[in-house]
Amino acid sequence: MSVGPAGHGRLALGQWVLANVLAFTAAGALGGTLLRSLQQRYYTVVKSMGRAVLIDMWTVGLACTIFGVFLGAAQWWVIRRQSAATWWLPATVLGWVLSGVGTGVLSGVAGGSLSTIGPASVPLGVYIVAVGAGVLVGLLPGTFQWLVLRRNVESATWWPGLTLLGLAAGFGAGFVVVRFGLVDVVPVFRDTDFPSGKVLTLVGVVAGAVYAVIIGPALARALGRQQAEAKAAQSV
Repeated sequence: MSVGPAGHGRLALGQWVLANVLAFTAAGALGGTLLRSLQQRYYTVVKSMGRAVLIDMWTVGLACTIFGVFLGAAQWWVIRRQSAATWWLPATVLGWVLSGVGTGVLSGVAGGSLSTIGPASVPLGVYIVAVGAGVLVGLLPGTFQWLVLRRNVESATWWPGLTLLGLAAGFGAGFVVVRFGLVDVVPVFRDTDFPSGKVLTLVGVVAGAVYAVIIGPALARALGRQQAEAKAAQSV
């Protein structure tokens, strides 16, 4: 992955990590703030599962759309001189939008079945939603990016699985650090602060760094091989 002249095929890891950390942090701040402000009026009020699903679909969908735009734009900037960059941004946004809508449905079903919406949900419902949301958010953006990547890299079937691993590890680490480190150990936040902009900002810092370090080198190698093969073919 090159940010210099085409043909270098090397990942500027520092730029890749920085771009993703900034994207996750900004998206966490904006998306978390909007999610909190849009949903808070419904906390402990919504009793209908259908209404809970509709509320969570558009609010969580909006928050995930913000993540898709910020992350897709940041990653596009780093790989902008690569052939894979052409459709990278719209593919990333579409994947995050669909994952957000799906996550909203899961969250609404869990919240509606518990006759509540928001951070008062019982732990079992929260864990079920977290697992389902993790699978959706981990797989869908990576799958749509793979549809772009496979046109430029001979073998990229590993990409959705790798992005699932990167996002699961990143968000998992972020939530562990913030939830247990800054709630239980050092009481900076309360458990009812989830979700919110201030919490997701710090989660984004950790998640962006872990995610970028996991997936960056593999993407760099894949695009580097593609550029080397293209250069070799041109020299024949």
